Parts: sequence; C-alpha cells; structure tokens
Amino acid sequence: MADTDAATVHAAEAAIFDRKKLSLEAAASAGLPGRFAWIQLDGLRASVATAHQFGFLNVVEGVTDESASALPEALDRFAAPHHATVVATSPSPDLIARLRSGGFEPAATRPIAYLRLDSASLHTAIMDRWEIRQVNTGQEAILFADILDAGYAASNDVSSLIRAEHARAEVRAFIAFGDSVPLAAAAMSAHRTGAVLGGASTLSMARGAGAQSALLMHRLRVARDIGCPLAAASAAPGSPSIRNLARLGFTVVDRTAWRLTRSS
Repeated sequence: MADTDAATVHAAEAAIFDRKKLSLEAAASAGLPGRFAWIQLDGLRASVATAHQFGFLNVVEGVTDESASALPEALDRFAAPHHATVVATSPSPDLIARLRSGGFEPAATRPIAYLRLDSASLHTAIMDRWEIRQVNTGQEAILFADILDAGYAASNDVSSLIRAEHARAEVRAFIAFGDSVPLAAAAMSAHRTGAVLGGASTLSMARGAGAQSALLMHRLRVARDIGCPLAAASAAPGSPSIRNLARLGFTVVDRTAWRLTRSS
C-alpha cells in the first residue's frame, strides 16, 4: 500500500472510531445495560461494552508492528479478553507471526470502505426517482427511527442502541421518499478526518429499487459541501452494503481480524 493510501486508510479509520465513540457515549447517556468506554493507547483504539448483548462493540484496532507491544495492556481493559476482536489493517508477516505466537487465531475480516471526495464523481442520475429529505423535526426523527427499526429487525437492546446513537445532534439523518412514501433511511456524521456513513435501512417492499444508492449520493454531496475530505463506512464482509459501496467507487479494505483462543 502506498504511503498516500495508508494515510487515507488511517484517516478513514480515525473517522469511524470517532463515530464509534459517539455511539458509546450515546449508549451510556441513554442508560443502556452495562458499561461503555473507549480507550486510545500507544496507537491502539479500543471500544469496550461489558453487557453481553453489546459484545460486538468489543474491538481493539490499530494493531501494527509498532503498537502491538501495547496490546496486552489494552486487552486487560476487557473483562473477557478472548471476546474482544483485534483488528490489524495490513499486518506484516512478522506481525502475523507475533499474533499467532501470542495465542491469536484469525476471525472474520472487518472491512471498511472509503472514498476521497475531492476526486469523486457523484452521479445525480441515481437520485432521479427519489426525494431525499433531511430530518429536521421531532416527528421526522421518529419516522427515521421507525424505518431503521423495521429494516434492521434488531433485538430490543440493539434497537435501543441504534436509536440512542442516531438521536445525537452530531448525526445527520435522511429519509428517501418514493411517490411521497417514506421507504428508506440513512445517516452520516462529520468528524475531524472525514464523514462517516451509517444507519442505512430500507423497508422490505422497496429493497433493490435504488433507494440506498440515492441516499448515499445525497450524503456524499452533503459531506463534500461541508468540506469533508473523505467519506468512510464499515460493513459486514460480503454484505450487500459493502458490495454497493464498491460498485459506487469506494475502495474496500479487508482488514484482518483476530481473536485470542480461550486457552491463551
């Protein structure tokens, strides 16, 4: 990876971590079960959630040859270190060997995607059949949250986390209307190093009709207009979301992930 690309990936990861901090703070403020915290330690970035239903938030990122020495201390912040996912974006052979000798085994990748907005071509034709409105009122905020709930079909606890995060003032929410009917929703937030896209959901009857592509293009234009140098997002490996981002010009980085074995 060229130095300029490495810098862009780092900026994207930093923005996504800033969004994660916002989510953790929202969860704590909403009184959701357990304790929520974030840690930055010698180049490592960690998010901690003690309740089992939020275990997917337990991640240590930024593991490199230089920062790996701080990994044991970072993992000590977790009640169960083997439940934390450790992310090494582009590990060297030496780092891979070090992780394996330390009792780590590969886990599912943690992809992120980014797009540099200064050179992106943002196609408006995708948006022709959709009306995109930014959420500005309490009633619109309720509608937005209801669309997220319907699309995600998440557990009550995860739904509460999603609602708490997207109720924050830093999050800009948008709804896509087709023939005046609200059918999809998506959000973004602006951070020090770039915009983060997230909270995307489409009602089942409208899936595959281009609503999320229209919402994506709209958010990218907003992000560029407010001066964000890049847009970034995370998604599950092989998911429709990550495939859609790649199709629309995002660079996808399949970051390696690792878990401590229980015997370690």
